[in-house]
Amino acid sequence: MTHKSIPHRFALIVTILVALGVAPTAVAGERIVAVGDIHGNYDGLVSILQQAGVVDDDAHWVGGHTTFVQTGDIFDRGVEIRKVLDLLMRLEDEAAAAGGEVVALLGNHEGMNLTGFYRDVNPDVFTTFVDGQSKKRRKAAFKDHKKYWRARAEALGVEAPVITSEVKDKWMAAFPPGWLEYNEALGPDGRYGAWLRKRSVAVVIDDVLFIHGGVGPDLAGLSVAAINAEISEELAAYDRLREVMVERQLVPATASLGSLISAYREQNPPDLEFAALADADKWLIRSSGGPVWFRGAAKWDEETETGRMVGLLAGVGAQRMVGGHSVQGEGRIGVRFGGRVFLIDTGMLSSVYEGGRPSALVIDNGTFSAVYPDGTSEVLVDEALAEAA
Repeated sequence: MTHKSIPHRFALIVTILVALGVAPTAVAGERIVAVGDIHGNYDGLVSILQQAGVVDDDAHWVGGHTTFVQTGDIFDRGVEIRKVLDLLMRLEDEAAAAGGEVVALLGNHEGMNLTGFYRDVNPDVFTTFVDGQSKKRRKAAFKDHKKYWRARAEALGVEAPVITSEVKDKWMAAFPPGWLEYNEALGPDGRYGAWLRKRSVAVVIDDVLFIHGGVGPDLAGLSVAAINAEISEELAAYDRLREVMVERQLVPATASLGSLISAYREQNPPDLEFAALADADKWLIRSSGGPVWFRGAAKWDEETETGRMVGLLAGVGAQRMVGGHSVQGEGRIGVRFGGRVFLIDTGMLSSVYEGGRPSALVIDNGTFSAVYPDGTSEVLVDEALAEAA
């Protein structure tokens, strides 16, 4: 079977796979090209894909049977999030038509945005979502928010708040033009939200685990199928609970997962369906030990922890790992644990990560090479030479 995230209507298949301990895998084509954290740097992404022979001068697929893996963190800090998403979605179709494949994985910043946590969103991103109805939409949203305030006051048996011009100005500042459209686009029925919810957080291709953060002790005993299924269910639970809590006016329509958790703890609704929020801080999509936040691959001591890393990788059916999440120094792909772990976040968004640059890891017939925008390349691991030695 392929690695691709399985929509909820195929939940039975996921359940069967998890029960059998089968990890989603993909069979690579002629080669694999992996790119790490993008953070809205459209030009950087295109430049490295061109250098790796994946797209042409017009950013159309020329990779043939290549498998292109993007290991998450499309979002935040940079401005051209929308252009990057549109590119990946288009390349997914173009690659499939050519016999190749695009594998876009979720990172921690996708998890943040899909649960309404916009802390690291560059404010200029919202302006790219503004349309001719934005002003009217914001006015209607503020009107609905006033209704929420009054309803909450009535439910609590307190006097309804006075909506002054200062209160209105603060609300408008918190939700600038384009915010509502951005939020809708990332919702379960939105153009980008629907696509992202079908992505996995991990995939094994030819005994190589591709994942944003890594597989740590908290994931021991879980297959890749189980990890992906758990993340999918967490996002589905968030969407479901948010819809219900907004409908019952327990939270405003602009609520994030953090708002849901706070409302649950403060109001303690008796319904069992809200119980999932009691452990939301432990959800894999949020946990520091989960697949998108774990930093052990970058921080663990190699001398003392290599055995544990090898065991964790073996537990998900992999011999090596390719991940992002932790920016590598000097804009170079990092290699750790005796060539078992490749860290490919090289700070592509150099306006934020000083000295950073785009990079690609190319895996071809057992040779792992780093490719950079200036055309330079470097062999990092050559399995054939290693075996000969």
